[in-house]
Amino acid sequence: MEQHSVQVGTQYYRESIYERLRQLQEQEKLPVVLHEYQQGKHWLIDCEFQLEAIEEDRETTKKIHSYYLANAIAETILQHWEKDHIRWLLKSKYKLKREEVVQVFEKSLQYLNQESRQWKNYRIHRKASLVNQIVKCIEAQPFFDMEGFLRFRAKDYKEEIYRAVNYVVNEHVIEAEYEEFINLLKRFVDSQKPRIHTLHVGITKHGKFNLYNEEGKKITKKYMDELSFMDTSQELTYEDLLVSALIAVAPRKIVLHIRYEGYQDTLQTICKVFEGRVSYCTESCPICEKI
Repeated sequence: MEQHSVQVGTQYYRESIYERLRQLQEQEKLPVVLHEYQQGKHWLIDCEFQLEAIEEDRETTKKIHSYYLANAIAETILQHWEKDHIRWLLKSKYKLKREEVVQVFEKSLQYLNQESRQWKNYRIHRKASLVNQIVKCIEAQPFFDMEGFLRFRAKDYKEEIYRAVNYVVNEHVIEAEYEEFINLLKRFVDSQKPRIHTLHVGITKHGKFNLYNEEGKKITKKYMDELSFMDTSQELTYEDLLVSALIAVAPRKIVLHIRYEGYQDTLQTICKVFEGRVSYCTESCPICEKI
């Protein structure tokens, strides 16, 4: 039986590639004999594939063998090289603390590998693209150097990884800044003397809010007039005004009466800033009837 040979060179990922090819031998009955050679720090895996006796089927068989081999290499890249590359990007391209590197590394892996509505089959598409590129290289010449491929031939793939990591880093920075902002507001609120014990906040189905005291009396105008004298370099949104009003009053307790589906981020911010002080009205009450 005739054979054709493809050699795979790698410095760091010999065990993973070899193990995947061995699994293909056993599970998929891939007709390949493997030989390993070490050349300094470099490893060479010689893959000897057996060909069909029928001559017209040999080219098709070669393509199938190339696909199996490319699939094993691509999976190694996704499972091992990708992780090493992400670590390198985080340490060399961004000024992050050690604990931040760990957090962003895990988030980057989740972003790249977990299914979501926005990124359906993202990993599968990445792998398919790699497999196609590797197959072209193997068909051009029967030698494939993994590190050389990643260094010189996988520009689009590496750019995709960089964009993903950069997105996660930016999200991490925004989240960190948000948490710092929340902590700053919490410290400020905790230092303030409460101007009222219980403040009721009513939000209508159209998104308009009003403030009420313990007796259910509307006191919106009183505090909103005070806010109109605030010196601000940017225009406040309606949601900003609500948060600012609550911080100005600094109540010991806030009861939310909601008839509006929006403002979810703002309501979350309020719950964080006034941690342990916020509750939602779940039953019909005199204030709910007003809104």
